[in-house]
Amino acid sequence: MQHANHFRHAPLALAISLLSVPVALPALAQGGALEEVVVTAQKREESSQDTPISITALSATAVENRGISNSEDLIGELPGLSGYTAPGSRGASSLAMRGVSAGNPANLSLDPSVAMYMDGVYVGKLVGSAMDVAEIERIEVLRGPQGTLYGRNSTAGAVNFITKKPTGEFGVRASAKAGNYNYREFKTNIDLPAFGTAGEGLGEFALNLGYQTRLRDGFYENDSPGGDDFDELDRQAWRLAVTWNITDSVYVDYNYDHSELDEIGALQQVVGYNPVDAGGNVSRIGAMQGMLQAAQGWAANPGADSRIAERWIPSLQQSIAAYQNALDRGEGRADDGLADFAPASQNDVDGHSLTATWEAGDMGVFGDVTFKSITAYREVETSVFGDLEDIDSRQNADGIGAYSDLVHLTLGQLYGASSGYAFAQVDSLWNGIDNIGAFHTKQDTDTGYEQFSEELQMVGSTDRVDYALGLYYFEDEGKYRRNAIFAAPLNGAGSQYYDNATEAWAAFSQATWTPGWMDDRIALTFGLRYTEEEKDIDYNYGAYETPFGPVPAQVTSLSESFSNVSGNFTLAYQFSDQVNGFFRYATGYRSGGFNGEVFNNAYDEETIEQYEIGFKSDLWNQRLRINGSLYTYTYEDLQVSQIRTDSGAATSVITNAGEADRWGGELEMMVSPLDDLILGLSYSYVDGDFEKFPEVCGTNVPTTCIDTSDIAKRGASPDHQVSVSADYLFARTAFGNLTGYVQANWQSDWVETALWSAVVGGEPVIYDHQGMDERTIVNARLNLEDIQVGDGYLRVSLWGRNLTDDDYPNFAVNFGSLGLIAEQYGAPRTYGLEVSYDY
Repeated sequence: MQHANHFRHAPLALAISLLSVPVALPALAQGGALEEVVVTAQKREESSQDTPISITALSATAVENRGISNSEDLIGELPGLSGYTAPGSRGASSLAMRGVSAGNPANLSLDPSVAMYMDGVYVGKLVGSAMDVAEIERIEVLRGPQGTLYGRNSTAGAVNFITKKPTGEFGVRASAKAGNYNYREFKTNIDLPAFGTAGEGLGEFALNLGYQTRLRDGFYENDSPGGDDFDELDRQAWRLAVTWNITDSVYVDYNYDHSELDEIGALQQVVGYNPVDAGGNVSRIGAMQGMLQAAQGWAANPGADSRIAERWIPSLQQSIAAYQNALDRGEGRADDGLADFAPASQNDVDGHSLTATWEAGDMGVFGDVTFKSITAYREVETSVFGDLEDIDSRQNADGIGAYSDLVHLTLGQLYGASSGYAFAQVDSLWNGIDNIGAFHTKQDTDTGYEQFSEELQMVGSTDRVDYALGLYYFEDEGKYRRNAIFAAPLNGAGSQYYDNATEAWAAFSQATWTPGWMDDRIALTFGLRYTEEEKDIDYNYGAYETPFGPVPAQVTSLSESFSNVSGNFTLAYQFSDQVNGFFRYATGYRSGGFNGEVFNNAYDEETIEQYEIGFKSDLWNQRLRINGSLYTYTYEDLQVSQIRTDSGAATSVITNAGEADRWGGELEMMVSPLDDLILGLSYSYVDGDFEKFPEVCGTNVPTTCIDTSDIAKRGASPDHQVSVSADYLFARTAFGNLTGYVQANWQSDWVETALWSAVVGGEPVIYDHQGMDERTIVNARLNLEDIQVGDGYLRVSLWGRNLTDDDYPNFAVNFGSLGLIAEQYGAPRTYGLEVSYDY
């Protein structure tokens, strides 16, 4: 091959870097030494152990051992990295690093705090960001602000998914899995032989193709008539990669990726209720029991509304029973559930990127230089429909069902004013129940999103300086169409429509200077990035009717400009050939903008300033690796995403939360005591909540406000995370090699979001956090591999995930004044058989 250098990206043996979780046996180099790994975190290829950044890189083997298909699968796998998946929505996950959380991933107007990249292309929104990726070669996870090289919306860090490039030689990689819950997975990837010659005619072309599908029946039975089971899988991913070597130094890479899903979401299990009143003295069930007694008395009045006896009293009885059943069931993963509308998600994502590279070579004072252009376009379409709780309120032929308790309480107020007699407003409410229903929640949202970006890079090296210069342009457009209904029919069937857009550009530079001091042991890195952007939004909330009268339309268009300067400084020192350390100062910036889910709701940008010291070491003839860091940061104008119900609907409210001062650290140890064994231990800790957080104020006069600075908690981020692993080659035989891998991930309990609050009766209310339990997840694989079949190799594997069947919630929603508290749960024990072939 003429351009063998460009096809250097074969699957890496193992990516072990600062704070990485120990992974697979191929990490062993000759003599049992842990292998060095090359990463591209600083826009150039360099050893992870020599890169003065807290970085984890997962190889193809590590990705396979952990069963990672998308960004959602990273949650809880790496210490310091946490998050959750949006309730009721699939393929949308919110990642958090070092206590910096992104917020509600289903909100199209919210930008990430962890910048997500696909083959070096920024993924603009959390919506649709957790879709499957066909054939991942490695994943690089950078902790801490990455504002210089990765730009805005990387206040917490960055994650780069890197797919496999064409090898230029014919090859086939195929695998099939089967497991419990009728799990099926099939992957195939084909490399075609290169044709043509670099530097002659049109040059040399090589390409590969990839496809995978994952299917699984639901984890929970849907007991509602005709409903599909909850928490199923139905996903596909395609990929095409083409390399065009025009000459040995000029080449173009084109990548196309497509992902889709069509699934029923997780069961949103009701586990509790908020009190009816602001003082917390009246329970939901108690209030309905009181209504039942009152209704029975009113029904006895001569000439009373016949609907009280015929419909309301039976519905009250059904509602009380349904609410009580949920309490009796309590917390813990249920086997089944109910739904008025099964929570369905449909996502389609397409991505195109074109990377042109010119290895210009020696350019005098500029040193050895490479120029690169990355042009990309991505498009996302999503549809979400269905319940966010599991109380079935569907009415039978007589109009009787388990209505929302708010409907019952409203009927009680109306009938109480008339002693049980019908009048116009009662008729209007009953008509609403007949026309809309009396259910608790129904999502109905369609989202469209497209983005374009262009990045120009100049990466060079001289005897003393390594540098990267660049220009970046980005634009996107979003379309959000929401027709959700909560506490039907009280709030009517309104709509929240908006279109939003971003246009941004940036210039960046970073240079590492080795001045020659102290025998070249010192290196200084300086980085700076300037960003300008403009955000636009067009609100179009349509007019609609409620049982209590019309609600007018709300329409407006808003625009705002932002700018920021982010930078970093790093002092790296080589203590010895085996140990190096670094001090790093870095800043980051997340865009301000407008929240489309709340009319005329603007929010400011957030900034972060972090100090970090760390070390990396390879000891005992490179058989022992110990890496660690301590950091502290100040986080100002945090964008906190909360689910609020003050408007009568569950909406994602974005507020600037003030200030947080936090600190933490990570430690990673990996050792190869035997040539065929790797043991690993990783630990992370983060401390701190909020120094300032906005007050929660009521609407009565005089106004009551609650200071929440000591109440709000750091959300979606456990204090402690621990991972231990062992990777062992049990035996080498003439038939094949027997290997095993086991990993246990533990994390302490955590709160789901910063604050749950509402306004009840004009007074502010703070609700307790539901709290996510600590959890320990044990995963393992047993492989019989390197079985020669023809010119290729076969592997047979037994795999299992959550082998102890830990019963843990992974997120909860407190619906505030709507009353319900619902949890979703992580996957139960799964296991199966895999057969793969590599030719």
